[in-house]
Amino acid sequence: MSRSFAVPLDAVDEVQVHADGVTAVKRIVADDPYLVGHYPGFPIYPGVFTVETVHQAARRAVEAGRGPGVRVELAAVRSVRFRAPLLPGDVLTAACRLREDPDGGQRVRVDADCRRHDGEVTAKVSLELLVLSQEPADA
Repeated sequence: MSRSFAVPLDAVDEVQVHADGVTAVKRIVADDPYLVGHYPGFPIYPGVFTVETVHQAARRAVEAGRGPGVRVELAAVRSVRFRAPLLPGDVLTAACRLREDPDGGQRVRVDADCRRHDGEVTAKVSLELLVLSQEPADA
């Protein structure tokens, strides 16, 4: 699958799509440029990047399930609760459950449990995607 997200943030290293959702893995690497100033002397994976990991994984799953010509956008971030930090060397796993809107499937609700490799819950994320039928002509 080609990269469809802005450089330099590719917030997903691995994606596994399954019947009721998607699981994403992101390795937190010490020399990634975004950790330099967040925070000096104590680098932490930015919380908004955890939200972006969930978004990118869910978007890939919806696009794969709907086929070519479908465009998916983030419609809303409903809830985010950060529980524990992600540090260099940690591995983030986001288990995302996807539920389609019963009224035609234009909206997809995503609820994700995010955990470190040690099993500690790092975040709970709830967001909504909007599914559009066609790619724009200039895409």
